[in-house]
Amino acid sequence: MMARGLHPLRRFALRAGGLLLVAGVLATFSTCGGGSASRGPTTPGIPVTPSPTPTPAPTPDPPLSASCARIGPGDPNAACGSGRETFLSDVEEAISTLQSEHPAIFAGDQIVNLGAYYVGLIKILDREGLCAAFDGEELGVKNSNNFSDVFKLHTSRGLLRTGPRSYLGTCRPAVIPAAQRPLPPSPAGCSLPPSTYIACGKPAPQFFKDVSGAVDQLLKEQPQLFDFKDIQRGTDWPRIVDIKGYYQAVFGILNGKGYCVIFDGEEIEVKRTNDFTEHYKIDYSNSYVRTGSGTYRGACYPAAF
Repeated sequence: MMARGLHPLRRFALRAGGLLLVAGVLATFSTCGGGSASRGPTTPGIPVTPSPTPTPAPTPDPPLSASCARIGPGDPNAACGSGRETFLSDVEEAISTLQSEHPAIFAGDQIVNLGAYYVGLIKILDREGLCAAFDGEELGVKNSNNFSDVFKLHTSRGLLRTGPRSYLGTCRPAVIPAAQRPLPPSPAGCSLPPSTYIACGKPAPQFFKDVSGAVDQLLKEQPQLFDFKDIQRGTDWPRIVDIKGYYQAVFGILNGKGYCVIFDGEEIEVKRTNDFTEHYKIDYSNSYVRTGSGTYRGACYPAAF
């Protein structure tokens, strides 16, 4: 969320790299696709430390906006205020193009996939040589570092916001994009480079069957992880007696299906590419299993890790 109490045009300056969903990933639960260690020959009576097989560093993804990479970051101290819009027609044309190319993002004027909406707009504007950046609330657009326009392109209910009222003002010099901080490294064994998200929403899940299936599999195949005599009131969720073993086992199953997974202390984040992550809460109060449709919390575009 944007900082409260500030003019919306000035909030861009406070967003520098602040969109990382994972503030402190628990290394124990960070894994992707499995990883193996190779052991060399041993000498009796002399302990040998396993030598992990080196994993080549993944090739970084290309920038979401080549135009932003070309022009460079904005000035967080830029002065923002009312002005005359320059890029409104470009933004509205980008929305129309996105509706035509990816109609599933919309249901009439309702945006059903907010993350894909803003990522799509940024990519379409990039094709026109315009740098666009989303800070979680507003979209900034520029073609140089002389100035940037700021737009509010969705309502609090997730509806399209278009026309002159979508233009909020102009910043001089350009305030977007914020300089990006280095991303945390990919989990051990992960073949995908690190990523960070632009926006999150709650579109229909794509990984729910595999995530819920992993939990169901453990309930049947590894009953030692649970106390089936202690059930969360009003549910059929048994108590987890080994929370670390529970998460490691879920990760192992999902790794075997080709997923990268991390645990952020509250939810697991699951991806197969860096296009997006889905987020699931598979325990209740760090004590009981959580199952059902409520485990799915949403999706972030691009991937959140």
